[in-house]
Amino acid sequence: MELVYTNTVDDLVALQLYFFDHDRALRRQQVLLSMVPVVLVMVLLVLLSLKEGPSGLTWLGMGVAVVLALVMRRFTRQRLERSARLAFARGRGQRTLGEHRLSLSDEGIVERTANGDYTTPWSAITTVAETGTAVYILCGRSAGMVIPRQRLSQGNLQAFAAAVSERLPSARAR
Repeated sequence: MELVYTNTVDDLVALQLYFFDHDRALRRQQVLLSMVPVVLVMVLLVLLSLKEGPSGLTWLGMGVAVVLALVMRRFTRQRLERSARLAFARGRGQRTLGEHRLSLSDEGIVERTANGDYTTPWSAITTVAETGTAVYILCGRSAGMVIPRQRLSQGNLQAFAAAVSERLPSARAR
């Protein structure tokens, strides 16, 4: 079973954004970071209202603090996307751009690219995640393969993803 597909900068950025949206530790960190300004504004407003009494300005400030918390996540995600695009434009991840040929072996997933052959051992693969646009084969918290459905030129992606999922340690433990 072999897959042939092409990765672009957009695919690599999509992988980074997938991690941003789905990694539990990153989500906790995002919540904490977005809550810092909210807590600071709230404390300042409470101290101000204790000194001068509650006012409409206090309630407006609390509303602004809540909106700030909601906007922080979107702003952080946009910054991540911009910095990832910039990093890939400067050469990061060059070995992952272009055509890929994936096949399965007893050792793991064999990846052939213009830059060489690489084997990702089964023990390194943690998850296979599918979205409407891609299949992600994740190896830990910030590494993995992205197989874009749109740029698949050969092979059965569903069968490949199912075969990889069956070989994951979590599937063997069942």
